[in-house]
Amino acid sequence: MMSFDVRTIAKILAPTADFDSSFTFYYDETNNIRKFYVKENDFNSPFSSNFVLGGLVYEGKSPNIEPLFNKLNLQKNIKEVKLKHIAKGDFLDCLKSEKLNYFLKYLFDSNLYIHCSSLNILYWSIVDIVDSAIADLEIARQLDLSFVNYLKNDLYKLAKLEIKQVIELFYNFNYPNLKKESVLEFIERLTLIFDEYIDEEEFHFGLQFLRQTLKEARRNKSLPFIMNEEDHVLIEDFSHFYLRPLQLFKNSTHIFDNEVKISQILADYKELKNYYFIDSESNLLIQASDVFVGLMGKFTIYVNSSSKEQIAHDFTSLSEKQLNNVDSFIELINKSENKNVAFLHRIDSYEELEKVFLICNIRDKNHT
Repeated sequence: MMSFDVRTIAKILAPTADFDSSFTFYYDETNNIRKFYVKENDFNSPFSSNFVLGGLVYEGKSPNIEPLFNKLNLQKNIKEVKLKHIAKGDFLDCLKSEKLNYFLKYLFDSNLYIHCSSLNILYWSIVDIVDSAIADLEIARQLDLSFVNYLKNDLYKLAKLEIKQVIELFYNFNYPNLKKESVLEFIERLTLIFDEYIDEEEFHFGLQFLRQTLKEARRNKSLPFIMNEEDHVLIEDFSHFYLRPLQLFKNSTHIFDNEVKISQILADYKELKNYYFIDSESNLLIQASDVFVGLMGKFTIYVNSSSKEQIAHDFTSLSEKQLNNVDSFIELINKSENKNVAFLHRIDSYEELEKVFLICNIRDKNHT
């Protein structure tokens, strides 16, 4: 089980975050694929969409959001409102929706905030290679966290470019369950993928450092964090991301949509009394959480599958309605982050985070 020291560590890493106040969190999730594993020629699920767990959060008295749903003029036979009832298609298509604009503006003007944990499942699946490579190095203790993340980012970018080779490598070596006798060959096969890119300016320093580090790991025949695991299983489940806010925001109340497997996992943590599960059909705050989380999920697909050049080009041709929705989306996130930086939790590569910053910068420049 996770140690409650995670709360102490979180406070050190985010000294301005408020983990102590009493908030009420509502949750839904998107891209909950239950388990992520590698098959002979592919993964069991596309990796372009982040797993997102989140929704609405407020402090104090519970708000009445019936006026929001009444104003949306949805069909009377809809028992449970989801994103598809408000906006359809990919992220850019969703931005064409007038109902979405009203939804986002309503939340911005209310005393509601959004919260979410967003996990890049491919990035999460490969970062242990870097952590394993530096684990036994004396210099590892001196490496800055941002530099380690820089190495992970380069490996992630490489994996996306050579995903077929990476899948083949992972499958053939039962990653992340390497055997001691296979470590040398795994490292050799992995660093062969580096060869085509190592002289390119954007990759050179990171891949060169990582290759040298992996050579050191060969001497010990050990990559500790990708051994003694289950063959081919990259992510066993997402229970950690449900546990995390319960432990960090221990003075808050956490309300989840019914999820049998997660409720069974959480039941093992007898000390946790600050959560419960409800039927989403009976709760508008859960349904509103579905709308926001669904939109955030589509946003991650757009970011993860688009280049910076493509994003810049797309934003020159969006309609006024689409731009208004982008602005409302960004403003709602900013409002929530300004309320409490701890409301937003991201595990992602620098590569994808830079694209998010690019979008924010494009819109900021447009307003100045």
